[in-house]
Formats: sequence, C-alpha cells, structure tokens
Amino acid sequence: MYAWMFRQRERVAGIVGASALAAPLVALGQSTIDRPSGVPDQFKTFERTIESAFNIVIVVAGVVFVILFLVGGISYLTAAGNEDATKKARQLMLDAVIGLVIVVTSWAVGTYVLSLLGIRGATSGALPTTVE
Repeated sequence: MYAWMFRQRERVAGIVGASALAAPLVALGQSTIDRPSGVPDQFKTFERTIESAFNIVIVVAGVVFVILFLVGGISYLTAAGNEDATKKARQLMLDAVIGLVIVVTSWAVGTYVLSLLGIRGATSGALPTTVE
C-alpha cells in the first residue's frame, strides 16, 4: 500500500493540498456572514452585477489575447531561423489577432444587447442613446 503512495506522489499531494484548502470552507459554511453595508455600486442590483461581470470578462479576454500575441512575437523573435518554430509563432500571433477581433465584436454585440435589455451604463464610452 505504501509503495503505491510513493508512486503516486503528485496525485496524493494534489488531493492533500485540495483537502487542506477546502477544510476552512466547512467551518465557513457553519457560520453566518453579515452582509456588508458598504456594497460597491456595481453590485447593488442584478443589472449592475451583470454589466460588471460582462465588462470584467471582456477585459480579461482582451488581456489574455494581447499576452498571447506578445508570447507569439517573442517566440517569433527567438526562433533563430527554425522554420517550424517560426510557423508556430506566426500561427499563435494570427490566432491572438483573431481572438482580439472576436473579443471586440462580442463587446459590441454584448453592449448592444445590454442596452436593449435596459441595463444602464452599458453604453459607457459610447454616444448616449436618449436625448434629455
């Protein structure tokens, strides 16, 4: 039995680590947490929460694709004439640009849908949709 544990060190370490991280959740589930009085404005209503989550997802996706583009560029520069590495780096850069285009398009469509649903502030940075 102990030989199996030594052969499966990584798996056992992962299970033990996950258990150690999850143990406080049991104690947390047994207590009540008072709702803080200073809830940020972007989380006070369901609509604002949806808008904030949408903005966070778009920003994170954009940052990921910019980082992928930079990694592809660095890989391209350090390929040292190796055709296979150059081709992979070029493909990574192309995929990152396509990803950025998809993110920008999804931002435009998502902003339009949120404004159709009446979620205020969805068109932040754009022209106002109503004249007062």
